[in-house]
Amino acid sequence: MEMIDPFIDFLHMLMGTPLFYPLVTLLIVADALAPIVPSETVLNLAGAFAASQGVPSVKAVIAAAIIGAIIGDNLCFALGARLIGFVERLDPESKAGQAILWVRRNMHRGAGPTIIVGRFLPWARWVATIVLGSVRYNWFAFLFYDTIGVIIWAILSVGIGYAGGALFSDIPLLGMVVGVLLGSLVGFGIQKLQGKFFDWRDERRGQSSL
Repeated sequence: MEMIDPFIDFLHMLMGTPLFYPLVTLLIVADALAPIVPSETVLNLAGAFAASQGVPSVKAVIAAAIIGAIIGDNLCFALGARLIGFVERLDPESKAGQAILWVRRNMHRGAGPTIIVGRFLPWARWVATIVLGSVRYNWFAFLFYDTIGVIIWAILSVGIGYAGGALFSDIPLLGMVVGVLLGSLVGFGIQKLQGKFFDWRDERRGQSSL
């Protein structure tokens, strides 16, 4: 525990400073442009720490996340025509390559739900914004659906981390680990639910056409 205490103290100092919120915004902008930065993990961690230690402000973290995600997604959308060539050269067996297949398959079923669900899947949201930008998808429609997805994503990412931290508020490190683990399951669960919904809708349409 003596080795853990300085780490907890460092996080307390970092998350207690007003600079933490613009740092969250910048991190999430970077994640939207290059999905190798674990922004969900940071939000889960911030939520868990808020529950166990009282800082940072949950509302401020959610606001910073929403601002960063909207800015980052729209920058990526605007750069879609320039980045699509890079996306199409990606290894189909890689995570990004699998995300391309997922996005293109689901775009035909419904762009709006795909944009919202894709927000929870790092590579999928990156690919979706680039593909939509490259085909000149209506920007107002993109902004509408993306904003809905971003708000839900930010609230859930911080909120689930908060729940994990609250469950183990007496053991901050365990609370943070549980918060991050719970948060990592959200995107997977939402993706599965979306797939089941689209399958159900496709079956209903097929039946109605008979």
